[in-house]
Amino acid sequence: METITLTYRAESEKNGFSVGCLDWTAVFSQGATVAECKKNMIEVTEMFLELLTNKELSKEQYPVIKKHIANPYTFQLTFDIKKAKHVPESKIKFNSKIKSISNIAAIL
Repeated sequence: METITLTYRAESEKNGFSVGCLDWTAVFSQGATVAECKKNMIEVTEMFLELLTNKELSKEQYPVIKKHIANPYTFQLTFDIKKAKHVPESKIKFNSKIKSISNIAAIL
């Protein structure tokens, strides 16, 4: 299983939280709580990964993996690239994580 780990940041708003992917600017959502934001981001990211695996995104729309400074509103989620599905932390094999997005083209 080839995986990618993306970093997200939730920002407090008047009516809940907005959340965006720091590695993939097109991926964003909102929710009443940070937990709801995580759930929403899993759905949105799976949709974008499906577009990616179906080659419906241009290379300019690929995520760009960066190092981020953690804060209380920052969280990471891992996805199976080929299946375009979220991978729970308990299922992650750390040696199979992709360190660079340049490997995605070779996987697809």
